[in-house]
Amino acid sequence: MLDEAGLARWGREVGAVADREGVFVALIGPLGAGKTRFTQAACAGAGVGETVTSPTYTLVHWYAGARGPVGHADLYRLGDPSELLALGWEELEAHAGAVFVEWAERAGEELPVDRWEVRLDFTRGSASAATGGLRRVTVRGLGRVPLVPDPSPYAGQSPYAEGAESSAC
Repeated sequence: MLDEAGLARWGREVGAVADREGVFVALIGPLGAGKTRFTQAACAGAGVGETVTSPTYTLVHWYAGARGPVGHADLYRLGDPSELLALGWEELEAHAGAVFVEWAERAGEELPVDRWEVRLDFTRGSASAATGGLRRVTVRGLGRVPLVPDPSPYAGQSPYAEGAESSAC
């Protein structure tokens, strides 16, 4: 389980590794679970110095990172995976640097085979991330990617905390 501060610290580590290794990061979770907050921290870890905002209406933002461009997409408004081509999906998918995609499940089978998946969910007793509640984090690497940084060291102590698994906290 990660609180707001833990999510930000872990996000910076994920961003640094994703930037160094050129990883596509698929973010999944309900509205308000912290996908944009995580991406802001990850972009900071990737060396982005400017303000990172959700690209809900523009769908894709590119930022100058430490090693080159960092991609950030938000597929919330996507009606169907067939709409991906119109937003430059091929460029995102082929990008050699870090890419963070919120609402990635909306891409369906168009997601790259090689990726990290980060799922953020609310926990028992936590109505939303906006209230500083805890999130259950589940991560996995798919295809040929480096190991995903472990979120467990960033887990805070809470009366709602449950046992951590190797791929979830």
